[in-house]
Amino acid sequence: MKITKIQLQKRKGRFNIYLNDQYSFSISEDVLINYHLFKGQELNNEQIEKLSNADEIAKAHSKALNYLSSQLRTEKEITDYLKKHSIASEKIPNVLEKLRYEKLVDDKKYAESYIRTMLKTSDKGFKVIRNNLRAKGVTEKDIEDAAHEYDSSYMITKGIALTEKYEKQYSRYPFKKRIQKIKQRFLSKGFSADEIQTIMQEVDFVNNEQIERQILQKEATKLWQKYHVLDTKKHYFKVKQALYRKGFSLSEIETVLESFL
Repeated sequence: MKITKIQLQKRKGRFNIYLNDQYSFSISEDVLINYHLFKGQELNNEQIEKLSNADEIAKAHSKALNYLSSQLRTEKEITDYLKKHSIASEKIPNVLEKLRYEKLVDDKKYAESYIRTMLKTSDKGFKVIRNNLRAKGVTEKDIEDAAHEYDSSYMITKGIALTEKYEKQYSRYPFKKRIQKIKQRFLSKGFSADEIQTIMQEVDFVNNEQIERQILQKEATKLWQKYHVLDTKKHYFKVKQALYRKGFSLSEIETVLESFL
């Protein structure tokens, strides 16, 4: 079969190919150039199939470029995006290979950039950052290679500033429980045990006994009213148990509860 006509489409970068004066298929400009197609060229079925495959990859590559135009992406994110847009799975490795050659995708560089961005814009420690990168398909090796971008001392400074906010949020808890809650908060944000220990050592936490007693009195009153239907003995032990779970000391609880009996 002979190429008798190569016609530019209205859609930019696309060409219609006519074989033996009949429309046969369309291809991208990149495929046209890469395969050196010209009018009068003879094509067999195998060559046509090869051109069709190359064009599918070119379309997928174009979609990937659009996806990458706004920000960096990982190979997994690109793969998921292409699958979502009905690109055949067997075509995707070719697209990724081309993107790597063009230096448009690099999971290690992505990880480095992601860590720098998270440091500037979030209060998440490295454990959360690591998990986020894993979810984006970045390998453990690439994460470890990029870990030098994480500045632990910078995050400790952020953590120290956050403790004031957390102290206010947990002000209704007794001192020991409040400290425990703050530590748990940092753990949930991905801070390491060493970072949390440093933060807690750097902050001057004040245990105001008068305020502590007021908190206990308030909680005890609420619980005493809550369990008022129980008999006296059960009533007492139920409230005592509930206050102990909240972090108050037994001696303080017993002292306060004496006034309710």
